[in-house]
Amino acid sequence: MASRIEEFDEKILACAKEEFLEKGYTDASIRTIAQNAGVSTSTIYTRYSDKEGLFRFLVEPAANGLKELLRQSLSSFSSLTEREQNEKFMEYSDRGFELVIAYIYEYFSEFKLLITGAPGNYYQEFLEGLVELDTDCTKKFLIRVGSKAMSEGRITDGFLHVVSSAFYSGIFEVVIHDMPMEEAKKYINELRAFYGNGWKEYYRK
Repeated sequence: MASRIEEFDEKILACAKEEFLEKGYTDASIRTIAQNAGVSTSTIYTRYSDKEGLFRFLVEPAANGLKELLRQSLSSFSSLTEREQNEKFMEYSDRGFELVIAYIYEYFSEFKLLITGAPGNYYQEFLEGLVELDTDCTKKFLIRVGSKAMSEGRITDGFLHVVSSAFYSGIFEVVIHDMPMEEAKKYINELRAFYGNGWKEYYRK
């Protein structure tokens, strides 16, 4: 019985994904999704509450998974000693972004929906969650390495937020523009190099 219910949900979600990708959130039709899935509209409303509930159910596992992947990577780096952080910064960064890129492309259609067609402030809330994790780790790192810019107050929470938000928004351009994975890797590595060179000034004591 459980397997039949799972298959039932998989059919609805597959049809929902197709409808949202083709028409966007606003123009997507619950009636069309129900017809294509071979169920009644009341079944969808009972299981997912409404169109937004169905959309969130479709994209939230991928969104939460990426946030958890980033959290684990940043937490692992933060647990290192100051010496280890200085020595292994690029190693951890390279490994972390390899995993991030692979994850985004594993769930590319879900991120396409999330980034280009999410209702209300859903995408912004998702982005803010990533930025919060990133800025917290960056601030701790700058304090630990004795950043002069941090001690002088030139780096503020607002500055960290703006830079991080711009960086992660830039990463998601690969999804918006449907970049092939290999092209996306080159683009993101150049983006990291650009920001990395800018940050070098702020790492100095």
